[in-house]
Amino acid sequence: MPREDKLEKKLRMREYRYEREQRYLRKRSELNEVLEEVFDQQTLMTIYELMNRRIIREFYGVVSAGKESRIYYAEGGGGEALAVKIYLITSAEFRKARSMYVLHDPRFQRVPKDFRDFIYLWARREYRNLKDAYEVGVPVPKPYFVRNNVLGMQFMGVDGKRYPLLVEVELDPEVYPDIYSKAIEAIRRLYQGAKLVHGDLSEYNIFITPENDIVLIDLSQAVRIEQPVADELLLRDLRNIVRYFGKMGVEVPEPETLFEEITGRKPFEQAANS
Repeated sequence: MPREDKLEKKLRMREYRYEREQRYLRKRSELNEVLEEVFDQQTLMTIYELMNRRIIREFYGVVSAGKESRIYYAEGGGGEALAVKIYLITSAEFRKARSMYVLHDPRFQRVPKDFRDFIYLWARREYRNLKDAYEVGVPVPKPYFVRNNVLGMQFMGVDGKRYPLLVEVELDPEVYPDIYSKAIEAIRRLYQGAKLVHGDLSEYNIFITPENDIVLIDLSQAVRIEQPVADELLLRDLRNIVRYFGKMGVEVPEPETLFEEITGRKPFEQAANS
């Protein structure tokens, strides 16, 4: 290769590297604006890593924001619509309030003392809970990835707008019995198939699709059925569902009756006999 061609190739390579670096710096700057600079440096580095590996292609706006996490609408490497949930690195109080959900979980033997490590564990638990539920046909978002405190899952909505929560919609009275049946079937399949109890189920964490199907969300606190708190949490979920749909005019049984139908035993019977 002539010397001039080698020199031109080298210059072109430098130009390419410079342009790529500038695009990366612009992307970082834009991303910082999108993320509103509420995350610590380690969280940002996790996000940059996911973007550099093309697991996340693009970030858009905030879908929901709370004290413990934020959910962003994003685009995955394959063009799929993502909901990216980022747990805030808050304080040790987060760990104290949630240790009951983690203790005796056979999938995670060690409960970290450091609150950052605990939040990483919490994100892994939600990913695993979603995976176990999704694989047995429970209507939940499909989980895609988890890295540290960043969880990526299927975006449940249209054109960047999430589906409404059950509490946010006003439906025809004749629709509610069918939605109630779908909610009970989801609880049953979650318990019998995935061996999980949601633990915080109510009208505030059930999406309603345009076809009046349901999607259960917020499975971070879901527990395995063999954990000591499982019976108490299942009964609480059923009471919430019965309360809400009873208020909507649906004829509903007692929560204890539903508990027995789902588990094959009376509430707390297993704990009393063990």
